[in-house]
Amino acid sequence: MGKRSRRRTEQDQTALQETEPTTDGSDNGAPAPLRPDGRLREVALLVEEADYLLALLRWVVLTGEVPRAQDWLRREEWPHPDYVIDVFGSWERFLAAAEIPTSPLLARLRAADEDRRTMAAREERLERELARADDLRRQTETARRRREAAEAERGELAGRVERLGAQLAQAEARAAAAEAHLAERRQATAEAAQAGPEQDASDTWLAAHAALEDELEAVRAHREELLSEVEALREAAARDAKAIARLSRALSEGGGAHDDDGELATSAAPPATVEEAVRRAAASAEHLRFTDAAFASAADSPYRRPADVLDALERLDELAGLYADPDGFGASLSQAATGLGLTWRQNVSETARSRKPHLYAVTHDGERLELGPHVALGSGSGAGFIARIYLHVADGAGPVPRGLYVGHVGRHLPDTTTA
Repeated sequence: MGKRSRRRTEQDQTALQETEPTTDGSDNGAPAPLRPDGRLREVALLVEEADYLLALLRWVVLTGEVPRAQDWLRREEWPHPDYVIDVFGSWERFLAAAEIPTSPLLARLRAADEDRRTMAAREERLERELARADDLRRQTETARRRREAAEAERGELAGRVERLGAQLAQAEARAAAAEAHLAERRQATAEAAQAGPEQDASDTWLAAHAALEDELEAVRAHREELLSEVEALREAAARDAKAIARLSRALSEGGGAHDDDGELATSAAPPATVEEAVRRAAASAEHLRFTDAAFASAADSPYRRPADVLDALERLDELAGLYADPDGFGASLSQAATGLGLTWRQNVSETARSRKPHLYAVTHDGERLELGPHVALGSGSGAGFIARIYLHVADGAGPVPRGLYVGHVGRHLPDTTTA
């Protein structure tokens, strides 16, 4: 009961006392007072009920919610729940007396709250779809640029092949002419030898013959060099053709299509986490090898662009395919990685390795692998904005076969820049 209810009760008690008869037996000519009965108590209860119901309706209008008993505890502006329960029997009966459970106003409020929650969920889904669309646009643009660069390089290589082919034809013609000239010289020498000493070749002729043989050998060497260069260019063109085909597939898949509702539909959604990106790359990799530590570190990574991780791992798989050839591929790992669009770091400093040696080593098939070369992803500060892919490069002379091994994916390991 609030302050006003307590004052009303005190006033009722005062009124009852004033209506009590005097004890001296004299009426002083006044009419006989009315004696209290149960009707006055009933009226007081009705007034209290009305007061509490008014407070309940005021609460609902001000807050838009149904109050609980504890909401009115220790709050002077609202009746105490104990007094309300004394009048109505229970808090539920109190709410039922005000017809709160069937209130159309509260029903509309609940419907509005539900609509608001539904709208918030739809906005959240829309933001996720927009983020996915931005990622797909970025991937599509990257694939398009890479395909255009590969096509331009392929055109340049084709031009070089044509020029070298023309030079090779010229060299072959010179070699044929030199061989024919040499054969004529040899025949003349043989005839001169049969004719006798007086027909011996002069010193000038012998010098010219020797020079012709030297020229023939030089032409043959140049021809072999041109043939080797043409073969290397043809292999490079074949690799570029494969890269263009792969990028064309990625471009067609990344471009997506629109369904009947106008939403973007893709054949494969981008990975949601770094761990998912690593597992997808490991499932599709042909040459790149993954350690258990790579999956564990990826699961701990909060990097916000896992699609970049998947793209980098796919390019590293191409790099691992080139490195798998023990005879080499005509370039260093750093040059090849840069050519594939990777931000390559050759190694870590010895200072960083000596400070945290256990962080720069992983175990694979029971063998300890030292990590060093790595690929940098993202920009800014914080694990949500930057990531690293640390590798072990095995040349085949150690405990594991030749190849590239992924040892850590995710957080930037501490070095001299993070100390």
